[in-house]
Amino acid sequence: MHYNKLGWSNLNVSVVSLGCAQFSDQFTKTQKTEADMIAIMHRANELGINLWDTAPSYGNGASETIVGKALQGRRDKVFLATKVRYGATMPEQVEESCNDSLRRLNTDYIDVLQIHWPSHDEPNELTIAGLAKMVKAGKVRYASLSNFNQDQTDLAWCVFPVISNQLPYALVWRYEEPLIKYCGEHKIGVLAYSPLGEGILTGRYDENTHFPPGDVRNHVVFFRDDVKHLALQVTAVVKQVAEKHHMTPAQVAINWTARQPFISSVIVGSSSIAQVEQNAAAVDFTLDEEDDTVLLAASDAYMATAPRFRTMWADA
Repeated sequence: MHYNKLGWSNLNVSVVSLGCAQFSDQFTKTQKTEADMIAIMHRANELGINLWDTAPSYGNGASETIVGKALQGRRDKVFLATKVRYGATMPEQVEESCNDSLRRLNTDYIDVLQIHWPSHDEPNELTIAGLAKMVKAGKVRYASLSNFNQDQTDLAWCVFPVISNQLPYALVWRYEEPLIKYCGEHKIGVLAYSPLGEGILTGRYDENTHFPPGDVRNHVVFFRDDVKHLALQVTAVVKQVAEKHHMTPAQVAINWTARQPFISSVIVGSSSIAQVEQNAAAVDFTLDEEDDTVLLAASDAYMATAPRFRTMWADA
């Protein structure tokens, strides 16, 4: 495993991080027991994945609860990132959310506490002030952001120094490039999420793929009928590169995102031990110049033709 400094902090985080959204009924795509989920997290840590990312919204606290169980006996080996719950904008609400997370995670401190989404109704300065209070109280080591645009990031920095911004980034979602560059230039780390385009880049799906009612992927833009065929053209190129290197398409997509300038770590979920082992190995090989050329050409073609959405969730 390779490591990067997260922003201006002293945290050396693994280039591949463990996304923990799937450790809840809300986001899981396969049936897993509690023991299975803990085993995945423990294996990730054994492989050198030291940043685990969760949130109160993942299964209404279920993800944080199971992460808290997996942390026991290895708290000093994991950098724990979680988020302020949706709707908690006032400082007192941030404190309440933080205390709830600490209880579910069964720990007395959080390494990185992120505002999950900026508020469009309340001043974000108040939420940042709430984060600052948690840092000063010793409950949180570093304040952080998620899904903040450049103006919002600027404003946050004026209130309190944040170390990172969690942003979507993948071959099929490169709208954040100017913001990622801005963060890098200002020593704000970037945690890249959804490097697999919510699964469209794994090669497991085709034009006929449909999900049952209630599946969160029904809300993902890449699986819309007017987008899916375009995204699958990128997937086809990813598969070609993967075959050349005897890797999986997911590994190629993760590798590409991880190597982009100013990316501190790539957050990837894993539904099995085999999958977390493959994800960890994704950064063990080097794409050559020809690979980069064909991948970027496919991505450019997609970005030029695909409909533009505000987020990867069409109804957001």
